[in-house]
Amino acid sequence: MLENDLIKLTPQPFQELEEKVWQKGICAGCRGCIAVCRADTLAYDHELNKPCEVNPCIDCRACLDACPRLPANVESVVSSDVIGPYLDIKNVRSVKANERFQNGGAVIALLTAALEEELVDCALVMGLDRWAQKSYPLVVYDASELNKSAGSKYTSNEVLESIKELVKDQKVKNIALVGAPCAAQSVGLLRKSSNEYAVKLVQKIRFLIGLFCFEAFSDDVIPEITGRIGVPPWRIDKMSAGERQMTVTLRDRSMKSIPLAELEEYVKPGCRFCTDFTAKLSDISVGGIGSAPGMSSVIIRTPEGMGLFNIAEEMGFLRVSDGVNVEAIKKAGGQKIRKNRMANELAISGQR
Repeated sequence: MLENDLIKLTPQPFQELEEKVWQKGICAGCRGCIAVCRADTLAYDHELNKPCEVNPCIDCRACLDACPRLPANVESVVSSDVIGPYLDIKNVRSVKANERFQNGGAVIALLTAALEEELVDCALVMGLDRWAQKSYPLVVYDASELNKSAGSKYTSNEVLESIKELVKDQKVKNIALVGAPCAAQSVGLLRKSSNEYAVKLVQKIRFLIGLFCFEAFSDDVIPEITGRIGVPPWRIDKMSAGERQMTVTLRDRSMKSIPLAELEEYVKPGCRFCTDFTAKLSDISVGGIGSAPGMSSVIIRTPEGMGLFNIAEEMGFLRVSDGVNVEAIKKAGGQKIRKNRMANELAISGQR
């Protein structure tokens, strides 16, 4: 038998992901496996909502270390503790916040400090095509460009996939990454990995900012929303999910709401299995639950996160106060855990 034939018969690492994650429909869509694959073996299939093989595997096994849904990794990322480990929790608002900023613009203020102080070479965030209301990965090198990332995005989670080119770029030494809990879980797993390429990737992520998240939607939700409220996408200024409603603010400042229950069919399949509401493996977590009006709840988790927060405050970018309603965060996160734990049980029993 030829060597190439033996290679074909040998199970490849990504096939374990195929069997234990992708085929079961529980892929988070975080793209961590794609980001860490140095052979570019995997690409994301948007129609199937999972990665697929596009190039030969070199058996580096880094993809296995990156997956938060792989059974071997689940214990490291799943717990019933909604808040997770932290050093401090604050009410925060950007001093320069405008109406388009979500919950006071805390994330943009933190990133502005990181870029202006040259703590990072760039920030990897999600931008928004405001004509089509379609989000996309955006690399920001200058703080003046951060406004392009303002506001919440509910239809994409491609930020990790886009880090591959930054890892290859020798001029980029340090990155600030903003992502949903699933992205934070993948990076958190890679930070513990001894795999050569995983180490190379996470060494460049100086700051990991996680976002509170109930769930994300497929791109098909945008025409559904615009059809229901009777406006074209470009008339939307921002969207905000909360209080069981998707609230749409239009450019004329009028507001329309749609019950989130009526958008349930557009929730990404993998989101139905996520029980992390506050991005517990990030350096700093940011969200609108539990905070004072017009502010964000900021959970500072690591010394790195505390350092960035202190610098942003010292530079005058943040307005900070105490009094975060931690119980409100626990209540919201508990609702997500209960809902998605039930989905897990149904999937296991074969009823889903």
